[in-house]
Amino acid sequence: MSLKRILMQPAASAPLKRQMSTAVSTTGSVKMNLFTAVNDAMRIAMKTDDSAVVFGEDVAFGGVFRCSVGLREEFGNDRVFNTPLCEQGIAGFAI
Repeated sequence: MSLKRILMQPAASAPLKRQMSTAVSTTGSVKMNLFTAVNDAMRIAMKTDDSAVVFGEDVAFGGVFRCSVGLREEFGNDRVFNTPLCEQGIAGFAI
């Protein structure tokens, strides 16, 4: 499935990271696109640090670029949530 096709899908039907194609090289590293790498990095951070949260505009639904797809289902509404559509609201949450 092409990245363009993934980005055009509604968040509810967007495939989770585990369903996306990745290839393991002979050295044991995993080849993935940028979208998958960002999603994987956030997942690792949230698994290893209980204080890590993801918040922003539409991130609970997968985000504009679908980089947060599946995180709310895995880590819950308390750690992955949407913010108001204004910069002051996002900054207020961060503080």
